[in-house]
Amino acid sequence: MPQLTWILFAVVATTFLVVPGRSKRKVLSYALAHGRKSAFATVPGVVLGSMIVVVATLALSWTVLSVSPTAFTVLQWAGLACLLLFSLGLSRAPAGSEPIADNDNLPEEKPLRVIVHCFQSETRDPRGSLLVAALLPQFLTPASPFLPQAVTLGGIFLLLSALTCLPYALFAERLRKTIRKHAVRRMVNRSGGTVLIAAKAVTAGYRKIAA
Repeated sequence: MPQLTWILFAVVATTFLVVPGRSKRKVLSYALAHGRKSAFATVPGVVLGSMIVVVATLALSWTVLSVSPTAFTVLQWAGLACLLLFSLGLSRAPAGSEPIADNDNLPEEKPLRVIVHCFQSETRDPRGSLLVAALLPQFLTPASPFLPQAVTLGGIFLLLSALTCLPYALFAERLRKTIRKHAVRRMVNRSGGTVLIAAKAVTAGYRKIAA
């Protein structure tokens, strides 16, 4: 896989992953309730959940690509449309419309149960699953061997999933105060679509030149 492709993927994935969605709010809630030690349970739970979604997405991509490269191109365009709609929805969402954390709704305290709770939260988040399903195929090249691309992109996404969860677990109180500011939340919400469009354009141009 070209270095530029996975670097662009990392930039775009990070942009979407830092948005405080369901899993990030769960990590933040546990950190506020139980301290930094909760990271040893919440982060693995979220990453394991992300791994299931990533594997399912890559399996779907491989199946569609095996049927027809044209069908895979259609899948990519459909995913791009979903991502742009997702970005548009974020940019128009009122800042502060969702709670940052919910310390009163944490049913589990034992580490293993916290892992399972975060795992279930991640795998049952339809918006997060749709985001992964739409994002990963954008950076797969039909003409290149599938498995190396899948391993590289999947590994990068899981690593970024863990890295973007850690600040929520380690700096919970400070981060909550920061992202509660409307200006910060608006900036984060509006960044995804811009970065995605730029990355997609650069990637398309790079592939055209390389071809």
